[in-house]
Amino acid sequence: MPKTAFIILKSPQEQDPTHMVSRLADRQDASAILLEDGVYQAILGSAADRLGKAAHEVYVSLEDVEARGFSPSDLKVGKAVGYADIVDCIMEHTERTVAI
Repeated sequence: MPKTAFIILKSPQEQDPTHMVSRLADRQDASAILLEDGVYQAILGSAADRLGKAAHEVYVSLEDVEARGFSPSDLKVGKAVGYADIVDCIMEHTERTVAI
């Protein structure tokens, strides 16, 4: 199965993306990219636990984390990265991208 990047833009209160991630890719082939309010998926404990079980890699926009008053140390899952790293992940390391 091709490596798939899932771009997640919504908070856990708006959407639980893990069902879609699990349906479209095996865990080892799934990367989650959290942007905008999607960064809360990596900050809130239960949402972070679910996402960590659904995706092998979790990239969290550092700019969006900081814009919401948090720091990388607040992340429960994944790593904070800049936009250049996110673009590199999408363009160089994945075969398909799904926005959810």
